[in-house]
Amino acid sequence: MNLLYKNVHKSPSLIAFSDYREAEAQNDLQTSVSCSGELLEYETLELRVNPPNIDVDNNYDPSCTLITVDSANRPGTLVEVVQHFTELGLNVRRARISSDGGWFVDVFEVTDSDGSQVTSARKLASIKQMLNIHLRGQEVPACNADETDDTHRVVTTVLELAGQDQSGLLADVTHLLTTNGCDVRSAAVWTFKNRVAFVLSVTDRGEPVRDGIKLQRLQQLLCSMMDQQGNGIVNIKTVRGEVHHERRLHVLMLREEEMQWERGHSKPRYHMRWNPSLGDTAGSPTDSAGSMHAEYMNLPDADCDQLSDYRSPKHSRPDVSITHSSMNKYWLVTIKCRDRTKLLFDTVCTLADMDYDVFHATIDSIQGDAMQEYYIKPRLGKPELDESKAAKLAAMMESSILRRFPRGLKVHVHSVDRFGCLAALTSVLKQTDLAVTRAKVKTFAVNHSSGHTFYVMDSSGDAPDRDKVELACKQIGGHLVEAGEEARSASSGQHRFSFSFLNRQWQKNWNGEGSSPSSSHGSV
Repeated sequence: MNLLYKNVHKSPSLIAFSDYREAEAQNDLQTSVSCSGELLEYETLELRVNPPNIDVDNNYDPSCTLITVDSANRPGTLVEVVQHFTELGLNVRRARISSDGGWFVDVFEVTDSDGSQVTSARKLASIKQMLNIHLRGQEVPACNADETDDTHRVVTTVLELAGQDQSGLLADVTHLLTTNGCDVRSAAVWTFKNRVAFVLSVTDRGEPVRDGIKLQRLQQLLCSMMDQQGNGIVNIKTVRGEVHHERRLHVLMLREEEMQWERGHSKPRYHMRWNPSLGDTAGSPTDSAGSMHAEYMNLPDADCDQLSDYRSPKHSRPDVSITHSSMNKYWLVTIKCRDRTKLLFDTVCTLADMDYDVFHATIDSIQGDAMQEYYIKPRLGKPELDESKAAKLAAMMESSILRRFPRGLKVHVHSVDRFGCLAALTSVLKQTDLAVTRAKVKTFAVNHSSGHTFYVMDSSGDAPDRDKVELACKQIGGHLVEAGEEARSASSGQHRFSFSFLNRQWQKNWNGEGSSPSSSHGSV
């Protein structure tokens, strides 16, 4: 009997969308056989026999677009759909999710970024094909919200980095890449609880980095940069098409926080107190922005006391509870918080990355408040409620929501695409004792321009001095303009780049409840 099952592995029909597309991206020879020896057509047999049916209805409600998805269920289907909506800039107002019995039937009420119905022909075509398996040479609709973005046609080298947060680390990484001839095409950086994660897409003279010796050396240097103890993460991959920065960042940050969780709960003094009936408790978790949940809030964190200062006006501490249904063995995860964009994306990514399958879910947004209920089961192990796993899941869910709110002065930068511009800007920020808490970098080959967004704090953890940031940008040829005028000014070519500020009027020690601080464009 053991011989019969010796070489049995996961059925191709159970391969997740993300795994399948990554394998496709690496199939440079355009062969009909995957790296594991499976026929590619066999791997997609289930989706070709039962092709996804996606219906888009703009007559259901004049205030939203109704999208019904009916498809064979594969691991990662829900994440794939929600990620697609997110990258198109759509907001999910309400959803009913059911994927029991191996079939995926979901209904979403979505709006465009301006709150109206989705009417863009490009976006509608992309939605209808988001679960399709595309043929060789077939034009694939771009799944992003920017008309000038062409990332779905480009092959790049993607670096995934994670480790201990350090002041000036972004400058060190970009300087290393630039001196080695790597042009940063796009990047995203998140920081949370003294941890940092980078996803950078780079090219070498317009092509992915193919020099194996250079890649090996870069990996060694980056490993020492990310964590001197050797606990950092450095992954280097070749990716064709969309990089999906935020999806990768969720995976990296989760790994970092899971390591922190394990280190904290391996110490005897942290005694776990988990109440399986947490959902019936009236109180919400204590207000400590550096906390994870339960006893994890007692873990030492140098940034914990400061996180309550200078929060984003959109900040909302979630109320996460987990209960158990003895009838169907479901874990019921309930999340209550202020509604915002990408909230659904953040929560479903965490559930998928922690190997929990969503069988049913209800998503509602009412007058600015969000209510999410997930009926889940562990993908591995027994379905009975495990108190330690439930406590960890609640902590990671809370963390995935909280890390979406960076602190700092928001700076928009726009320039004509120039090699080394990003490294020069981050270097001067480091030299003036300014720390980047969040970054988003994009380069558009269509119009040869780049657009970056940085959240900047003083390296001491205090609120940044606007004049100090302005002086740093002007030091390397920046030109201050009104918000929204960056692209027009950058195209004039009279300076290296243009920049503007989004002034966030902080209310010290605001805990995310009641009236929120206002945000506006222009000077303070």
